[in-house]
Amino acid sequence: MSRDGIVEPIPLNVKTGKSGIGHEALLKRKAEEKLESYRRKIHMKKEVEERAAEQFRMRLKNKQDEMKLEGDLRRSQRACQQLDTQKNIQVPREAWYWLRLEEETEEEEEEEKEQDEDEYKSEDLSVLEKLQILTSYLREEHLYCIWCGTAYDDKEDLSSNCPGPTSADHD
Repeated sequence: MSRDGIVEPIPLNVKTGKSGIGHEALLKRKAEEKLESYRRKIHMKKEVEERAAEQFRMRLKNKQDEMKLEGDLRRSQRACQQLDTQKNIQVPREAWYWLRLEEETEEEEEEEKEQDEDEYKSEDLSVLEKLQILTSYLREEHLYCIWCGTAYDDKEDLSSNCPGPTSADHD
């Protein structure tokens, strides 16, 4: 006799329901597929929500950065106007170097529009570009840093005591 044969008898599976052979396995497989589909859907929904939250945070940060830049530009314009006035400069080098007064007459606005057509338009420049240009002007012409809030004695004093020409340099 060989010992390769089955030692235990094949068990009998008595079916109590009216379904056919393999029907329960099919139902089990469909339930597993449905569960897996549900898990994938939940996972995708979670990823979409995380992406939306990240995009929201980025938009909020960009908006805050833009508002900070606009605030720095307004401070620079005020400082430029004050420092230019102290040096008896009556007209700014560029129209946007100074804050615009709300009481300007229409004639002055038309004159400025004509001047703007001759030169490059300030609207073409971003807030960051305007801030960089104005900061450079304040540092070169007035030896002034808006973030330090200090007018320096000379260029050497400015370069040795001021951390740099940007807000990030002063953090």
